[in-house]
Amino acid sequence: MASEDKTKRREELAQAFNQHESRSNGAQVVSSLCYGLRTLRNLLFTRVHEDVERNFGRDSMVVSFSMLKCEEQTRLEIDVFQVAVSTAEAQSRGYVKDVAWFADWLKRLRLEPGTDTELVQQRLARYLELSSEERRVAFSRVLERTFPEATRAPLVLYRLLPLGISIATALAFGDQAAAQQLRGQQINWLPSITDCHECRGQLLENGEQCATCSNPLWSYDWLNAAG
Repeated sequence: MASEDKTKRREELAQAFNQHESRSNGAQVVSSLCYGLRTLRNLLFTRVHEDVERNFGRDSMVVSFSMLKCEEQTRLEIDVFQVAVSTAEAQSRGYVKDVAWFADWLKRLRLEPGTDTELVQQRLARYLELSSEERRVAFSRVLERTFPEATRAPLVLYRLLPLGISIATALAFGDQAAAQQLRGQQINWLPSITDCHECRGQLLENGEQCATCSNPLWSYDWLNAAG
């Protein structure tokens, strides 16, 4: 999608957010969610693709078909999962009035035009029906079917990702306390997060990334570091 079309769509969705939620910070919420979720999506793909190839070599199962098509589908699957997790977080924290409306709104914000197929709608609806643990397991299976290299990624990655999505959501809604509590949960899963000499595992603004450890979704070496 052209940059001017993306800008127009975001402006329209910001206005829709303000109108539906009776708020005036729609543009800030839209911008923060976009930066935060896009960063996590791209970092996750790096973790299951570039990091895996760097440590294990190239997977022939991936080479055997169109890499570009595979990458596009993988990113779409990540976005669908992010919509579900972010929606669940917004519901549990009371960030929005109408969770069904927010799920559809966020889907329009994150998914590219033409990708909202019936299969995507079914996948999202299913994710929203599941508990957080069931959703995490279901997503890991989908991702590994879509992108076989993901089977070699450290399992803790699938624990950290949903919490990272929830953090991005909390930050977008200005809930610093919730974001900090969620980062504490991530540290419980991977204590070495706090060992980074640059960021010390601290929360970063949505869209920011630590050049040393890759906070908010840590690189392969960090994911395998002993706590």
